[in-house]
Amino acid sequence: MAMQFTRVVSPLEDMEIWNGSSNGFSFVISYESGSGPGFHGRTGFVASWRPIQQNRSAFRVGGSPFKTLAEAEDACKAMLGLLPKTGTVVGNEAHINFDARAVLRKWPSLRNERRTEGTGPYLVVDGTLEECIREFMAKPPSMRHLYEINAAPQPPLVTAVLPEALIVELARLRDFL
Repeated sequence: MAMQFTRVVSPLEDMEIWNGSSNGFSFVISYESGSGPGFHGRTGFVASWRPIQQNRSAFRVGGSPFKTLAEAEDACKAMLGLLPKTGTVVGNEAHINFDARAVLRKWPSLRNERRTEGTGPYLVVDGTLEECIREFMAKPPSMRHLYEINAAPQPPLVTAVLPEALIVELARLRDFL
């Protein structure tokens, strides 16, 4: 799922635009400032995406504008990792309430494998989605498959039970969503 950004060559030298695409999605990063030449807006690098095969407007990547081009590229790549898992996105930007109630649970295990027979997972954290993600990410990666976060669904990104890969992506993107 590698994506490279290329500066768009434009007859207007003052327009700073980069684009990249992968897995059916197109991403654009533009530099904006409050005054001077080029795009006008809050100063920084603004990132957006849209499905290539659909005739629809672009969605802003949460966290825009970014201070550096590298931060904007990283946010786009992280969003690309989430998009196949999200289904249809509505609105202009995916947003997650990290203050929403959630619980982190751990499955009983034997030799680092989940034991599904018996009592089921036990409570580790009863708090916010942010607290549960933080606690989950503090666990060694080799043990994370034993944990799950249960939360009230926040379509399109947050489901009732968050899979490990999605929790890791949300942790990377929490400053942008």
